[in-house]
Amino acid sequence: MATTRTEMWKNQTFTIERIEGQAPLTIIYQITGVFNARDMYGSMKQVQLGNIFEFKPESGSETPTRHIFDLTEVPQMDSSGLGVLVSHFIACRSKGIRVIIVGSSPNVKQLFKFTKVDTILPMAATVEEALRSNP
Repeated sequence: MATTRTEMWKNQTFTIERIEGQAPLTIIYQITGVFNARDMYGSMKQVQLGNIFEFKPESGSETPTRHIFDLTEVPQMDSSGLGVLVSHFIACRSKGIRVIIVGSSPNVKQLFKFTKVDTILPMAATVEEALRSNP
């Protein structure tokens, strides 16, 4: 299975890339830069950002059962970034899709802990660790 990388959004300081095919029925969203309202919504509307994470498989294809958010290159996040992750988690849960957060920096981990999101969102240290978990 070939790995497909699709750049979904890019500006000077913030990038979202979708990676498919690294593991069966898995999509990896690789986010780079500060995950905050200014960088996310400076050039796009909130609805457009939400649409980036909506995945519609091609006809006859199976729907992915696991979405991995790779935050390894996210040094910090504000409540808007946190809201995107939690909203996506809730939407996926109702469809039977597992969401896993990986590579959180100390600043991001502190935000998760402060808001108690660390008790809700499944987390892993690396993408490889998340891929080894049950899909």
